[in-house]
Order: sequence, then structure tokens, then C-alpha cells
Amino acid sequence: MDFRRFGRTGLSVSVGGIGAGGASRLGISTGSSEEEAIALVQRAIDLGVNYFDTAANYGNEEVLGRALEGHRDEVVISSKLSPRQEDGSLLDPAGLRRGLEVALGKLRTDVVDVYHLHRPMIEDYDHCRDVLVPELEALRAEGKLRFTGISGTTGADPTHATLHRALADDAFDVMMCGFNPFNQGAREAVFEGAMQRDVAIEIMGAAKALFSRPAEFQAEIARLVEAGALDGEDLDPAEPLAFLEGSGAGTLTEACYRFAAYEPGAHVVLMGTGNPVHLEENVRALQDGPLPGPVRDRLVSLFSHLSGATAA
Repeated sequence: MDFRRFGRTGLSVSVGGIGAGGASRLGISTGSSEEEAIALVQRAIDLGVNYFDTAANYGNEEVLGRALEGHRDEVVISSKLSPRQEDGSLLDPAGLRRGLEVALGKLRTDVVDVYHLHRPMIEDYDHCRDVLVPELEALRAEGKLRFTGISGTTGADPTHATLHRALADDAFDVMMCGFNPFNQGAREAVFEGAMQRDVAIEIMGAAKALFSRPAEFQAEIARLVEAGALDGEDLDPAEPLAFLEGSGAGTLTEACYRFAAYEPGAHVVLMGTGNPVHLEENVRALQDGPLPGPVRDRLVSLFSHLSGATAA
């Protein structure tokens, strides 16, 4: 597994990390036991993965803490807390402090490496910057977190407006951002500014479930062609992935991870699987390095304009 300097944090992170969210949540949401989830995390460590991301609302900080016990010095731990509480009110500094302290207990550590404000919408951004960021800095000064982060949401914010504003303020060390062949808008909206400011980027949603289900992918391509979002003359809707065959890119899922991980500005791509076989396949794909140039260029030319046109 390749390692990279994680932006201005100076941390060394594996190109592939474990994302404990998504549909799988370390496999627990799809039927795995906590012990199986722990085994998955420990297998990832064996494979060279050192970046692990979770969040309060994923419900698995405690499982991850158990899995990483005894490996704290080897790994980078990231967690997140929403600035919106369950009752719809905005989090105050005391609530942020309480959330981090709860997370530290569940993760079995005295300090979390990266702590994000989780998916704030643009209308909540001023509150995050003016009220919560100062508290994050106070918690950093107390040694309870090392670096501040903010995560985006491509579903509700496909143009990355919140992250774009946060970059303009240079308010965070790390940003979590959606990026995949069907959602490439972050290239201009986020990555360019992040590289200028040396902000670290972790990629989520690189290989959505759609990309691992050929029939569903083909149906989505047909829908986009019918809607006029794709030109049917640019690809064959019956065989939209024909250009991958014999290219060395592997499956579409493998190509998606390599596409995201080696995008300029990206540092770590999160793998959201709960299946150890899939984990090993994804790691092997990342070890193959960047996609062949013609494949990467084809994915850009076909799909880079699609941001917001599809749920992927």
C-alpha cells in the first residue's frame, strides 16, 4: 500500500482507508457480527491500511475502538459529529465538546487525529465557522484532537458549496468529499483550492454500489442517455464499459477506486466494504496504481459533466 503526506497535517496515510459508514458500516448493517467487523478492521491493518474513519451517527465508534486497541500508534483515526442535533437545533460548543469526549471513550483513545463537523449544509456554515470552529481549536489546544475537518454531502450539496466556502476561509485542515466517475465536480470546486492551501482530502463514495452491479449500471446509462445527460453516440448503452476490456483497469469498482485515489489533490480514498474478500480486491486494485491514461481520460470525457445528474 502506498503512503502519502496528508496535506498540512504532516501525517502519513495509506492511499486506501476504511470508511465505517455507507450502506455497510463495517458489515454490521448487512449482517456481520461485531467480531466479524473487528476482524475486517484488523485484516485491513495487515494489508497496510492505516486510516480509519467513523462518525457518531454510524453507531460503530465503539467497535472500531475495540478493533484498533493495541494498534493506536500505527493508525490514524478520524471521526465526525453533525452540527445539527436530533431535535433539529444547532449544536453549541458544550455539545461539541461532549460529543468529542464521548467519541474518545468509545474509540478507546485520549486523542482523535481528525475530528470533522459532519455534513453541514450551507445555511449552517456560518454557525459552524463562528461558533464551533473556535471550540474545535480549544479542544485541539487541550490535546483532545490533532486536526480539524469538515465533511461534505454530494446528495444534498452536489456543487460542494459548503466545502468551497470553508476553503475560502481556510478554516479546516482536512475535508471529506465525494468523488467518482459520475460525480467529478469536486475537481474544480474543491481539489484545486485544497491543493493551494495544502488541505488534506479524503474521498468518500468512490465506488458506489451502482458501479458493482452491471445491470443497474447499464440501466442508469440508458436513463441518462434518454434524459439527454449522455450522448448515445459517445458510448454503446448496451455495452457502456466495453472500453475497460483489456485495458488493465480491472472491474468498474476497481477502476473507480484507482480513478479517485490518483486524482490530483486526493490523499486517501475510503473503502466502505464489510466483506474481507472485497477489501482484499480493493487493496490489490489500489496497489496497481493510477488507471491507464486512456481509461482515465475516457471516464473524464464521458462523465465529468454529470455532477448532480445522478444519485451516484
